[in-house]
Amino acid sequence: MSNDKQVIEKLDIIIKLLAVGTIKGKEVKEQILFLYNLGISNKNIAEILGKTQNTVNATLSQSRKKKNE
Repeated sequence: MSNDKQVIEKLDIIIKLLAVGTIKGKEVKEQILFLYNLGISNKNIAEILGKTQNTVNATLSQSRKKKNE
């Protein structure tokens, strides 16, 4: 494995750990929206929260619908 790839993987882990610490104690919907607004991908949000990507996608979709009402 190249050094660049190792650095990227370590940074990814650090970002996930920081995100988990930041969202602790919030409702799942709030956690998803917070992480999404930080620019974290739906796939990574699902991994961080231990949810399915479908759950993340559905939550974000519902949130967008409510904004447009």
